[in-house]
Amino acid sequence: MKCKVCGAESGKYPLCKSCNLKKEQGKIIKCEVCGNWHYASQPCPSSEVDESQDGYVYNKKTTLITKSEQGYFSAIKEGVPSDYFVFPQINLASFIEKVDDSKFRSELFRNVDFLITDGTYVPRIVIEINDMSHNSTDRKERDEKVKNICEEAGIPIITLWTSYGINQSYINEKIAEALDAPTKRVHHFKLNRPAKSSSKEDNDSNEVKKQGCYVATCVYGSYDCPEVWTLRRFRDDTLSKTWFGRLFIRVYYAISPTIIKWFGHTKWFKMFWRGRLDNLVNKLHSKGVEDTPYSDKY
Repeated sequence: MKCKVCGAESGKYPLCKSCNLKKEQGKIIKCEVCGNWHYASQPCPSSEVDESQDGYVYNKKTTLITKSEQGYFSAIKEGVPSDYFVFPQINLASFIEKVDDSKFRSELFRNVDFLITDGTYVPRIVIEINDMSHNSTDRKERDEKVKNICEEAGIPIITLWTSYGINQSYINEKIAEALDAPTKRVHHFKLNRPAKSSSKEDNDSNEVKKQGCYVATCVYGSYDCPEVWTLRRFRDDTLSKTWFGRLFIRVYYAISPTIIKWFGHTKWFKMFWRGRLDNLVNKLHSKGVEDTPYSDKY
């Protein structure tokens, strides 16, 4: 939510922290005439309302971005190459698409403060301007979701905190670093696939794939990623060839769904297993196990 007075981020409250302090000092009031928040020293905005707006359901906003954001907008435009573009207040769905078969796309109905594209309008960098309201729990969760979506799509995020002010040299440096860095994608989400054939033969041959590599998929965020491809090859080409390995696979698929159901959503569980799985994957790579796309054999 934006502050009703200055337009800064205010979390779930009508006033930001700064304006709320001014309210306590009596400098800002909720007007009994117009019902809006404004400075006590200012005349009621209702006296300045254009009568041509009366009776309409939709009115245009005063401005697309706040005064604070306008300052950052100018600094960001100065920091990008001359043939690049900067777009303010742009929806994630405008430059990121979801490619699985899930019905809902609501997580893309979020705005970011600025998007930088190259001259052919290819998305390159997202910039978020954060004030103290972003330290609240709900804002942190929202920001983490946006960060994960952008990382999954391979778009770096630069976060600028208003408490540090507008530092042109710093902004220039961060933009240059992001543009020069190679594209990096990070798996955060599980890819949902269309249902396969329901015949018994297909069900039997794809049983393991339907179940998935539970712990690895939970840790790496996708059933189809280089790390999980490596582990699936190890399962099919090595473990399944010995009685001990087959026993391990049976036990693993018997208990891992319950473990993931209980602990898969927790950060400590993912951190605990991430290091161990990374070590195993690296060892398998050293032994020649590939990490290219893979289809299960069993």
